[in-house]
Amino acid sequence: MKKLFSFIAIIATVLTLVTGCGKKDDGRVRVIIVGTDGLRWQEVFSGVDPVLIGGYPMGKPYVKDTREERREALMPFTWNFVAKNGILIGDRESGSTFDVTNNMWFSYPGWSEIICGHADDEFANSNNPGPNRNVSVMEYANNDDRYRGKVLAFGGWDAFTHIINEERAGFPVNCGAFYSFPEGYVPTDNEAYIHRLQDGVPEYLGSVRSDAITHEYALEAMRSRHPEVLFIGYAETDDWAHRNRYDLTIFSCHNFDRYLKELWDCAQSDPFYKDRTIFIVTTDHGRGSAREQWTDHGKPGTPGSGETWCMIYGKGIPAKGVLTSGNYYTNQIAPTAAKWLGIELPAHEGQGEPLDIENL
Repeated sequence: MKKLFSFIAIIATVLTLVTGCGKKDDGRVRVIIVGTDGLRWQEVFSGVDPVLIGGYPMGKPYVKDTREERREALMPFTWNFVAKNGILIGDRESGSTFDVTNNMWFSYPGWSEIICGHADDEFANSNNPGPNRNVSVMEYANNDDRYRGKVLAFGGWDAFTHIINEERAGFPVNCGAFYSFPEGYVPTDNEAYIHRLQDGVPEYLGSVRSDAITHEYALEAMRSRHPEVLFIGYAETDDWAHRNRYDLTIFSCHNFDRYLKELWDCAQSDPFYKDRTIFIVTTDHGRGSAREQWTDHGKPGTPGSGETWCMIYGKGIPAKGVLTSGNYYTNQIAPTAAKWLGIELPAHEGQGEPLDIENL
C-alpha cells in the first residue's frame, strides 16, 4: 500500500510539473497589448451604422433596434465579458474620451505612441520614416534581465518591423504578408503550417496580411513559447475601410472581437497565464466621424480621426465597465504597461502618466 501511495505521489508530481503548476511563481504579471488598426469608437460602442451598412447582406445580423443590441451583436465578447469584468474608455456618448496626442492621426505615429508612450511628430510624420528612433515598452522589457527573451510581437502590417525597430529591440517581430522566419529560427509544426497558409493566401491587401494568419501565429506563440510580454497588431479594420467596404470592415471588427475571446480563453486555459495576465486593447487612430468621411483619417479634413478608445481587463483590473467621465490618452498605455511589469521608463517630453486604474 505504501508503494502504491508513493507511486501516486510521483505521478501527481510529474503531472504538476508538466502542466507548469509546479514552477515557482515569480509573482510577475503577463502583459498583452492588442490593437486593431483604425477601428472607430463609434462601432465599438454603438455597433453597426445602419445607414453605412445599407443593403450589404453581411451586415444584417448586426442591425438591431437599439445601440446596446447593435454593439453586443457586433462584438459579443467585448460586451458580454469585458464590459462586465473590465474597463472600457472612450465612449463619448457616455462621457469619457480617449485620444491620440500626436498631430498626425494615422498609423505609424499612432502605433509608435501606443508602444512608446509619447508622440514624436518631428520623426513619425509619415507611414514610412524608417526604423523608429523611439524605444517601445517591449524593448525596455527585453533589455531587463527578468524579461529578456520573453518578448514577442506580431502584426498584420509589415511596417511593424520599423515601428518596433526589430533590429535594435532584439526580439522577433513577425509581421506582414511576406514574413519569413529569421535565420536559425526553428518553427514548431503549427508555425510551419501557418507559414504555408500565409504563403498560399492571396495578397489582396498588398503588404498587409490576413488578420487570421497574424492571430494564429500569436496563439501558437502563447501555447508553445509563452512570452511574458506580447504585442499583437491587427490590420484589416483599417484596410477595408480605406477601400470603402463597410461590410468587410464590420466583418473584420466582428472577427477581432472573436480573436480577443480566443486570446483570453487561451490565457485562462494555461497555468502560465491563468489569472495573472492583463490585456490592454486599443487602436492607433480613429476615422472621420461624419458618415461621408468614415473611410478616411488624418489631418487635415477628417475631424474625429484622432478619437480612439481603450479597454483593459485581466488580473487585478476592477469591473468598472464603460467609464462615464474622464479624458485619457494613448500616451498613457506604455507607461501603464511598464508599471505593471515593474519597469522604469526614462522620462521623455510628452510622455503620459500611467493610468490610475483604481480611480478611473
